[in-house]
Amino acid sequence: MVFVVAVAIIAAVTGSVYNASQHIPEFYDQALHVEPTLADETGEILEEQVFAFTNQVKKPRRWSLRLTDQQINGWLASDLKEKFPGLLPEYIEDPRVAVKGKTLLVGCKYNGQSLNSILAVSLDCFLVEGEANVVGIQLHNVTAGSLPIPIGQLLTEIDTYADKADIPIRWQQRNGDPVALITIPDSGSEIDGEIRIDALELKDGEILLSGETIKTAEEVQQETETDQSVAEEASPAPGISES
Repeated sequence: MVFVVAVAIIAAVTGSVYNASQHIPEFYDQALHVEPTLADETGEILEEQVFAFTNQVKKPRRWSLRLTDQQINGWLASDLKEKFPGLLPEYIEDPRVAVKGKTLLVGCKYNGQSLNSILAVSLDCFLVEGEANVVGIQLHNVTAGSLPIPIGQLLTEIDTYADKADIPIRWQQRNGDPVALITIPDSGSEIDGEIRIDALELKDGEILLSGETIKTAEEVQQETETDQSVAEEASPAPGISES
């Protein structure tokens, strides 16, 4: 009798856990079901905006970038597999995002050996004070379906793929949560100056980034020397008066 009761309890717990692991977060369900035509259109808009943005930052000027989670999801649905077929591991499918207030929600289908579920994580993204061009990404509320899962394995996976992509990551703690610190390069072969990010803002449905590309100290000095040289050449030689 005791054995029968124990088996019944185990079966009930197992079924409850399985059902919880199959829960689909509302944000992910909404982001996943988008008409293909709309996904193509919004994905194309994202690529156009990113292309224009990359040209803006190449020259000394103020610049900004505004992306919506709808545009990002359209691109993920219509372009990710085709343009970056090897980017995601085989057990990860259909990544999607949502911006709720100041929180970025990220979800995907996970098809592992012992678990098939929807993984989701809540992220807070911010600029780190006192460190130029350093973005902090705080991870919390990692779930499989509606079940909380240990975050350690996720951090290992992040480090693995960051190494493959040659993205240096430093880790800190904030309110008990791990925070990935990522430094955005301030220069490049096609950038005429140095990039300075001064604002990163998340609000419902949108990600806003702004900053400035400034001339380097060497460029300013060269321009000053050139202006002085031109001025000297234009000035009359000592002892010679203009008639």
